Amino acid sequence: MTTVLITRVFSGYHATFRGGDFSLCVSTLKSFIPAPLRGYTPATRQWFIDEDATNQMRRWLSYVETMIGARVEWQGPFDCEEEWTPPAKPKVVDPYTALHLLPSAPPEVVKAAYRALAVLNHPDKGGDTEAMQQINDAYRRLAA
Repeated sequence: MTTVLITRVFSGYHATFRGGDFSLCVSTLKSFIPAPLRGYTPATRQWFIDEDATNQMRRWLSYVETMIGARVEWQGPFDCEEEWTPPAKPKVVDPYTALHLLPSAPPEVVKAAYRALAVLNHPDKGGDTEAMQQINDAYRRLAA
């Protein structure tokens, strides 16, 4: 059985083959990843795959696992298929701006603006979920 070892490096990935007849793996690598995005280093016996070809590499690895029966191992600082990115911080929007009001608006106008914007932006009626969350948050802060 052939093992494909993928190591994350600074600007891409290194692919190393171990055991078995890996000529089929190499030929499929060449067909999945275009030449400008891959290269071979004979001294280290490693293939370099540019990070711009990450999607092609994942399709190739999936093909190698399912059709050829090779085993894929991830190694290095990122020992999983996808890199972790921290969640985005939610935007803090001024509640009056979110409800399209002046700061001097009375409570009745705040409530009316909330209801009108909720009807327009409700996700069940084809509205934007993020906008609706901002509207709800703004109304909660002003109604309290």
